[in-house]
Amino acid sequence: MELKTPLYDVHVAAGGKIVPFAGYLLPVQYKSGVIAEHMAVREKCGLFDVSHMGLM
Repeated sequence: MELKTPLYDVHVAAGGKIVPFAGYLLPVQYKSGVIAEHMAVREKCGLFDVSHMGLM
């Protein structure tokens, strides 16, 4: 069974495509596409969920 980060429900609500990675369920992309995601980070603000890192 894969683990979920504290932001899992936020990723799902935002339309994230969820895949298993390193024992966690993580988003790899969103419905808006990678270009829209890239532009949002460049022009506004981005957030990277690191809660799956360094817990071992």
